[in-house]
Amino acid sequence: MKAWRIENLKDVKLEESVLQRKEGEVKVKLARVALSSTDFAFFADEKHSFYVPGHSAVAHVSEADEDSGLKLGSRVVISPYLNVVEHGAETVKTMGVDVDGLLQDFACLPQENVFALPDGIDDEEAIFAEYIAMGNKVFASLDSEKGDYIVIVGASTLGLILGQLATYYQMIPILVDMDAEKLAIAEKWDIYYTLNPTYDDLERKVEQITGGRMSEVAIIAGESVPLNTALRLVKNEGQVILAGYVLKAKQPVDTDVILKKQLVMRGVCNGEGEMSSAINLLANKAIHTEGLINHQIDFEEFPKFVDECAKYPHKFNKVLINF
Repeated sequence: MKAWRIENLKDVKLEESVLQRKEGEVKVKLARVALSSTDFAFFADEKHSFYVPGHSAVAHVSEADEDSGLKLGSRVVISPYLNVVEHGAETVKTMGVDVDGLLQDFACLPQENVFALPDGIDDEEAIFAEYIAMGNKVFASLDSEKGDYIVIVGASTLGLILGQLATYYQMIPILVDMDAEKLAIAEKWDIYYTLNPTYDDLERKVEQITGGRMSEVAIIAGESVPLNTALRLVKNEGQVILAGYVLKAKQPVDTDVILKKQLVMRGVCNGEGEMSSAINLLANKAIHTEGLINHQIDFEEFPKFVDECAKYPHKFNKVLINF
């Protein structure tokens, strides 16, 4: 097994080791691994000195138990969510975020983390299954109804998928971001309401769109708008969801607004249990992904790519690494 490990931006190492599959595991040969803005933020983070990046991957089955239902050579997508026991309680760890990730040529994974892919889903669509899974988990956590307005702060990969899921579940998304190109992608995918805080008075616009009632929900999926601004876009007794693997910026929180409006806040940081639903949504072409990958490299090129990320940290949105 070969894996790229980042010690820091000046020290990227190729590790080699022998990989032995255990009973109940599936050995896979990685075909595509995607890197995201979360990975890019971790590159320079000393807390992640252990870091093998990558939490989105498509692979082929190399070895599996006979009763796994997985054929050798079949194409699969990986769920990065691991159920572990920590301090006597069950918790979910995400590969490439909490523990080493998938940027390796082979991996042995629990059978429940390996999902067969239908022929109608290509690799570049399947690589986004985990984001759709997390988006589904966000909507499963909401106390909302058809026709409700949902403000989505951040046209990140997750934010763009959340906007489409809101439409799919017959809610009305309002997507907020400062990146005009990302908002243009959203509009192409029929996310009708897009706001740019550079030009728009957000509170006034949301008030107009919602007929004065404001949004039932705000989902924070990026950092283009301060958290306190997002709180003001939600109606009294509304919901605020912080979604994603990491909110990198340390933002002040106006507890006075939360208390006066009696807001309900919660976090969603994984899509555990939702991968099958995500694959079905892709198979039914309910979610668009075209245009989200803006760069591709080969596995061997990774050290040079890290150097480029160090020089231009905001250059890439989603990068696909090919094996």
